[in-house]
Amino acid sequence: MSAIALQAVSKHWMTPVGAVHAVRSISFALDEGTLNVLLGPSGCGKSTTLRVIAGLETADAGTIRIGGRDVTRTPPAQRNIAMVFQSYALFPHLDVGENIVFGLKVRKVPEEERKRRLADVAGLLGLSTLLDRKPGQLSGGQQQRVA
Repeated sequence: MSAIALQAVSKHWMTPVGAVHAVRSISFALDEGTLNVLLGPSGCGKSTTLRVIAGLETADAGTIRIGGRDVTRTPPAQRNIAMVFQSYALFPHLDVGENIVFGLKVRKVPEEERKRRLADVAGLLGLSTLLDRKPGQLSGGQQQRVA
């Protein structure tokens, strides 16, 4: 079973001059524990494909499976997928730790679990000594790791 699988997924937008097809019938499967890359020229649908997988955009056609489960119509919060955006989208008024656990807090994950997960991810990403800093006090690479 693939960790993520797309079957004939399409996404388009209607404009005053007609349909713009961002993704046309794309199919692929990604295995758990592998590193995969979406590579292509600007405007070919890479970001749209990732947004559809995460549920931030709705597929017009096709099926999206995560861990064998059909999530094509599942809300983003229930897909258990995270994305690092091109712009890091960090909250400047929150410190690093608060930015990292923000999504968990929104999902009402208990505080003790948030603390445990924060410690785990901060250690993994080398951010443990930066948790009290604001995003503006970090380098670009550090901001990307926080995101």
